[in-house]
Amino acid sequence: MQISKIQFNNIQTLNYQNNQIKNSQNTIPTSQHIKYAEIPPNFHFGTKINFTGRGEFFDPNRTMPHIDYEEYKAMNENAKVRYRKRYLNFDQDPYIDKEELVDSKFRYMPLRNDRIMNEFLKTASIYNRYKNQPIICLGRSPKWFLNTSLWMNGGIDDYKFVAFSKYWYRPDYREGVKRLDKSAPTEKEIIAYRKYLCRVQADPYSIVKHHQDTGEKTVITDYICSGKGCTSFLEIMGDFADDLGILEEFSKSIQIVGIGSMEYMEDLHPDADEIDIPTVHMPPILKPYEKNVKQEYYDMDYIMFREMLLNQNTNECRSTFYPHEAWTVYKPDRFKTGLVKDMKKIKEVQEQMKGYDKIAHFTPAMFDYRNLLNFWILDNLDQRGMLKPNHRSKM
Repeated sequence: MQISKIQFNNIQTLNYQNNQIKNSQNTIPTSQHIKYAEIPPNFHFGTKINFTGRGEFFDPNRTMPHIDYEEYKAMNENAKVRYRKRYLNFDQDPYIDKEELVDSKFRYMPLRNDRIMNEFLKTASIYNRYKNQPIICLGRSPKWFLNTSLWMNGGIDDYKFVAFSKYWYRPDYREGVKRLDKSAPTEKEIIAYRKYLCRVQADPYSIVKHHQDTGEKTVITDYICSGKGCTSFLEIMGDFADDLGILEEFSKSIQIVGIGSMEYMEDLHPDADEIDIPTVHMPPILKPYEKNVKQEYYDMDYIMFREMLLNQNTNECRSTFYPHEAWTVYKPDRFKTGLVKDMKKIKEVQEQMKGYDKIAHFTPAMFDYRNLLNFWILDNLDQRGMLKPNHRSKM
């Protein structure tokens, strides 16, 4: 189904700044936290604490403080020793309710031995090659690797996170991909998503203008298996660019950097004689210009891949789920972490999606899991002499 032309001729006048998120907005002061040792095992508080006066709430059932670059740099050695012990003994920690984790198969922390950590850092360093280019992180899958590149000596200085979930293309052996019209977004949803792209300056106009001004292409990076999710995203971007009259210029302004595991692909197709390197098939709108879109794919260690991508506890998509049914309901750029805090919004999306339950409130255990993993990566970079001496967190 071809949607009608949606005009954005005055896109230059859109006010991006009114929707910027302050980096410090949701940072929880360390002094506000209840130390995990003071909470009896399996005890749960029945309420949340309004700790800022701005409607932001701290859940006292969390046992880990917020840990980002600044918080890690401010830690004394005793705190680091304590958190290292908690990380390695996570599965036995009585203060974290493992039932609250998204993925029950991974009730342990990843990257616990040097070989797997080294493989993780090797994959993260891939993005250092693109430090002079704008980077769009499509969904949450590449986010741990990009954050690590942010913290790493010689790494990137910034990237844009663009929330995008689900797909309406599927692989087709004759045409590469086939569009599932019944699964595609409505015109109303597309209009809402275009406005979101403009707010975060990841719209085709911003991408083309940057390329014309600097000569730098924008990197779109994602975990690639079949490529159907990225194909769906490129349809949205291609149609938008076409409406703006800059479709060919847009195709010359982007490149795709995919990450994944060939060994995992072999497991998915055990009877195949040969496995093709995963690639993103261009949607019909961009098919005439596919030679303009350079694609690169980076293979990673299978065990590390399982721990950091197949493990849904590390995949924060579970708390930033943004399928097209949600595009008119809430705005992920309104939150520093992209987390949906309003349970009414979550229920509204669930109702629209007929009971689809993958969108969920971020549980205290998942907060603890994420902050422990932040600590572990920062600590390993520090111990290897790879941590940037100065950095302002952008998570």
